[in-house]
Amino acid sequence: MGKLKRLLERFDEMGRYPIQELGYSRAWLMASYLGAFLVHRCTIADYFLYHFYERNHNGREEFVTLYDMRDIHRKNPGTAFADFEEKDRFLERFQDYVHRDWIGRVCRGSREEFEAFADAHPRCITKPRTDSGGHGVELCAITPENRDQVWDKLVSEDRIAEELLEQCPEMAALHPASVNTVRALTIQGKLCSAVLRMGVGGGFVDNGCAGGIFAGLDVETGIVTTQGADLLEHRFLRHPTTGLTIPGFQVPQWEAVRETVESAVKLTPNAVIVGWDVAITTDGPVLIEGNAYPSVQIMQTAGMEGLKRLWNAALKR
Repeated sequence: MGKLKRLLERFDEMGRYPIQELGYSRAWLMASYLGAFLVHRCTIADYFLYHFYERNHNGREEFVTLYDMRDIHRKNPGTAFADFEEKDRFLERFQDYVHRDWIGRVCRGSREEFEAFADAHPRCITKPRTDSGGHGVELCAITPENRDQVWDKLVSEDRIAEELLEQCPEMAALHPASVNTVRALTIQGKLCSAVLRMGVGGGFVDNGCAGGIFAGLDVETGIVTTQGADLLEHRFLRHPTTGLTIPGFQVPQWEAVRETVESAVKLTPNAVIVGWDVAITTDGPVLIEGNAYPSVQIMQTAGMEGLKRLWNAALKR
C-alpha cells in the first residue's frame, strides 16, 4: 500500500497542470495513463512531461520512455559504466579533455595532494563522488583555518574538489552565476542529440532536475531551435534572469564541441550511448562529466519532440 500511495501522490503532483490549468478530470487522466502504460510502457513522468494525454497512439510512439531508455542502457556493457559512475575515475580516465585540477578520495586522495590543491585553488567546487543531477554541488572557499574541516568533509562524505572553470563570455552571458553547459549525447560514437543547459536565479548549477532550464540544439550548427523550458511546464522566450533571447542562440565553438565528445568516446569503444556535459572556455570545450545512464527527459521536453526514430536509426549504424 505504501508504494501505491507514493505512486498516487506522484500522479497528483505531476497531473496538477492538466487538471488545474487545462481542465482534465483526474479519473480520465488515470484511465488514459493506465492505457498508455500498457501500450507504450510509459512512466507517470513520461505521460505528463510529454503530454501523452494530448497525443494519439502514433504521437506517443515517437517518444523514448524511461522503460525504453532502460533497454538502451542495457546495450552498454558493464565495463562501460566504470568510467562514468565515479567522478574521480572519470576525471582520471578523461584527463586529456577535462583541463582542470581536482582532488578525490580514491584517485589523488592523499593529504599532501590536498594541501597542494588548496594552495593552488583556494576557491573551488566540491561535489559527491558518485551522485548526479547537480545534487550536493557546493562552492567552497578553503582557508588556513578551515582546511582540516574541508579535508574531513571530502573524506567522510566521499566528495571530490575541482578547480573552478571560467566559461567563455558568450556562455556566461546566458547566466553568469552558473557554468552553463551542453548535454551532448553520443550513440555508437557519433553526436546524435544535444541540449543547452542554463542556471537561473543566481543558482550555481544548470541541471534541469535542480531547477535549471534547457533548450534544444541543432546538432549540425549548435544553434538553439526551441524556447527554454524547465521540468515544471514553464517555457521561456527570454532567459528569466538575464533576459537573453534563447531561440537562435549560437553555442560557440560548436565543431570543437562535436570533436571533443566524438574523440573522448573512443576511450570507451564499447559504450553504445553516453551523455557528455561540456563547458566551453576561451581555450576550448571542457568535459565536466559523462553519463552512461543519460536522462532522456530534457532532450525530449525541450522541443516536445520524440526522439525514438532518430535514436533507433543511430543504434542500427
